[in-house]
Amino acid sequence: MKAKRKAAGSKRGATDTVSAALRDTARYLYRNIGEDTEYVKRLGGRRVRVIHGDTDRETRLRLVQAFAPRSNERPEWAATDKEVDVLISTDVLSEGQNLQDCAYLVNYDLHWNPTRMIQRAGRIDRIGSPHKRVFLRTIFPADRLDAMLRLEERLGGGFGIG
Repeated sequence: MKAKRKAAGSKRGATDTVSAALRDTARYLYRNIGEDTEYVKRLGGRRVRVIHGDTDRETRLRLVQAFAPRSNERPEWAATDKEVDVLISTDVLSEGQNLQDCAYLVNYDLHWNPTRMIQRAGRIDRIGSPHKRVFLRTIFPADRLDAMLRLEERLGGGFGIG
């Protein structure tokens, strides 16, 4: 699974976010990453959580604080068992979310609205980030699937890749 390879590429101590447009996709990713105990062991025991539209407001706030504790008034959670290392989310994490503790963003899908991709990156690439560089990755569909859907062609103009 490509998302597993992307998550494995980041360093221990740096947080990752994996973004998906759909709740079912986020749940699928969590089942295949966060609930795969052997894989989590290979990642050094990283704490993986999922957040989507069905996540209640209180839990959502707690997960955001655990994922980016320094940026969300919980610096004492950093580098403890309360900190979340990998947060799989839908775009429920929208404007105003301070996630600049994060150094890696993996876009699991190509959102139909290219502005959403820019907004996802903007949640981690902010003033106050402890990171000199942030890393953005996008998983493109397999060539065969892209040939059927023509996603890159249809979205290419919006991303400047067409």
